[in-house]
Amino acid sequence: MAGISRRDAIKLAMLGAGGLASLDLIAACSSASSTPLAATSSGARLTAFVPGTASSPTGLPKRVAWASTADSEFFLALSAGMKAAADARGVGYLTATGTDPSTHVDQMNSFLARGVGALAMQPLDEAAEKPVLTGAIGKGVCVQGIITAPCTLQVAASQYQIGYDQGVAAANWAKSRLGGTAQVAYFNLDTISPQLKLRHEGVLAGLATAGSGVRVVSDQTITDISNEAGFKAMNTIIQAHPDVTIVMGGDTLVVGAYHAIQQAGKLEPDMFLSGVDGDSEAQQLVKQGGPYRLSIAFAWGLMGYGLGQFGADWIEGKSVPRVIVAKGVHLDSAAAVTKFQRAAADPAPVFADPAAYQEYLPLLGNVSYASRSDYWTTEYTPK
Repeated sequence: MAGISRRDAIKLAMLGAGGLASLDLIAACSSASSTPLAATSSGARLTAFVPGTASSPTGLPKRVAWASTADSEFFLALSAGMKAAADARGVGYLTATGTDPSTHVDQMNSFLARGVGALAMQPLDEAAEKPVLTGAIGKGVCVQGIITAPCTLQVAASQYQIGYDQGVAAANWAKSRLGGTAQVAYFNLDTISPQLKLRHEGVLAGLATAGSGVRVVSDQTITDISNEAGFKAMNTIIQAHPDVTIVMGGDTLVVGAYHAIQQAGKLEPDMFLSGVDGDSEAQQLVKQGGPYRLSIAFAWGLMGYGLGQFGADWIEGKSVPRVIVAKGVHLDSAAAVTKFQRAAADPAPVFADPAAYQEYLPLLGNVSYASRSDYWTTEYTPK
C-alpha cells in the first residue's frame, strides 16, 4: 500500500472494547431541526440482525456507490466485493477515490446528483462531510459509514480488543519461546484517529501480561502508512536497539520492517512480527512460516459484498443491519490463511450462508427505508 490509508480504514477495516458508545437516534431526518428520540446504551439495545421481506418499493435509483479515500489494497478489495454484489443483484455501481476532504465531498455530491440508493463511505474530515451525509439520509439514501456517523448502517470494530489480542499473542510468545525477556518495537497510528489510540492502549496492556521482562524500547507514531515508511523506521530502530525481537503495528508497516530486518541480516527464527489489516504480503509471510507470526485481518472483500447486497436490499424496501462488526480474524497459520483467502476469493456462497458470513462480520440490529428516520449520530463501539 502506498500512502496513508485514511484513518487506517477500519480507523478500519473497521474501536475500543473498553466501553460502549451511545446510540443517538434522530427523528425526522429530512428536517433541519431534527431532535434526538433516544440516547441509550448501544450494546444494550442491539440484537442480532433478522433478515426480512420487502415492505414496499422505495423508488430510489437502482444504484450503489463507494466513496473511497485511498487506492489501498483493502479498499480495492472492498470495491471489488461491492461491485460483485451489485452485478449479482442487477444494480448499478459507482466508485471514485477522493484523497482530500474537498474532493471527497465533491465525489459524494456527484454520486447523489446522479442518483444512488446506497452510499458507502469512509471519512477524511467528519465535520466537512457531515452536511452531505445528513443530506443523503434526508433523501432516503442508505448511508453506509465505515467507523463514522451520521450514517444509516455503520461498520464498527473493537480496536482496543484488536490491540489487546495482538499484545497478548506477543506476550505469550515471549513467555513460551524467549524466556519472558524481549525488546519490543511498536508502530502506533495515534495521529490517524482517536480510536486508534485505543488499539495502542490495548497493545500495551496485552504486552504487560508477559511481566516486566518484556520492554517496549521503541514506540513510534507513524503518519505515512507504507512499506517504505516501515522499512526506514525499522532501519533506525536497528541502529539504536539491535536486540529487538518483537515488532508490531499495522501490516503495511510491519512488512516493511520485516524486509529491513532481513536486509540487515538480523532475521532470527525466534523473532515475533505481527500486523493488523491482513495485507496480502503479510498473509503470505504467515503462510510460509517464520518470524511473521500473526496478521489480524479484516474481511474487506466480504464486507464490500455485504454492503452491496444490503444496499440493493434497502432499495427494494427490505430491512438491513444497523451495524456490521468488522471482526479481527487471527491469521496465525497456513491453514488459517488458506481458509480466509478462499472466503475472500468467492464471497457469494459465504454471504449466502448467514452463519459463515457472520463468522467474519457479525450483523446487529435492523433498519429499513420505512424506519429511516432512525440513524447513527455517533460512532458505535461493539463489545
